[in-house]
Amino acid sequence: MSKNHEFKTSKQDKRNGIIRFIVFFLICAVVIGSVSVAVILKNNTSFISDLFSSKTTTAIPQETTENQLVDIEEELKGRMKILLYCTDKEMSEIYFLAMADANMNKQIFEIHPLSPDNPEYITALSTGGEKELVSAVEKAEKIRIDKYVASNADTFALAINYMGGLEYSVPERVEYRTDEYTLILTKGDQTIKGETLLKYFRYCKTLGEQTGLQKQGEILCKMFDSYITAENIAKGDKIYEKVLSKLDSKSDISYIEASRAIHTLKNFCESEERQPAKVVLGN
Repeated sequence: MSKNHEFKTSKQDKRNGIIRFIVFFLICAVVIGSVSVAVILKNNTSFISDLFSSKTTTAIPQETTENQLVDIEEELKGRMKILLYCTDKEMSEIYFLAMADANMNKQIFEIHPLSPDNPEYITALSTGGEKELVSAVEKAEKIRIDKYVASNADTFALAINYMGGLEYSVPERVEYRTDEYTLILTKGDQTIKGETLLKYFRYCKTLGEQTGLQKQGEILCKMFDSYITAENIAKGDKIYEKVLSKLDSKSDISYIEASRAIHTLKNFCESEERQPAKVVLGN
């Protein structure tokens, strides 16, 4: 085999790996509804100068490695706060709202559930859209939001179904009926499909703010732990085809920013020090 052929193979492998991991980074967004390809390509400008910064893969000179790429051990560092939420089509009701604190320094996702029934948030969203909601949350919670990802009832359910549902252990039987929906869940381990999972989020809102937010946060934690895995990297192309090409959601996470997160997120998934996502109530 010629050296030239070896170089092309290594280069192609690197390119394919980058594409797969960009897709994997977007699976973070699939957790709450997915990001459309059009949005990613449209918003391809830099926003955060050091998003999930890390040491990167480096090409070693030919005389020592014969043009093969070598991965240098990376540091996991960086932090980003992402606002996640899901609404009805009219954006008159918020089903769940949370700030996900992606803390690579501690190798953990901390989920901060926020009140979806806060009238200031609903007004901000219905009158000013996503950016106005971000501003309202920042003002009320006294936090800085780096990015947002939004979904509605349709995009959320479809995304969860394309991911095969969510394997979840329901602590106790649920049987709840209203004029709008009926939710019946048996106690114990089960796979919950998208439509039912969204009903579960809505049901949690009826349990009182403290209990309801805790349960919504636990569901989101399970989604992060279940979907953000090394295994999903390997089948990223298929997930891309089935999820991102079929759904339309909203986010300000750009293609460039996604590509910057490649190595850090990959190491996060493979790290033995990775911690399970956890719920944090209050500031």
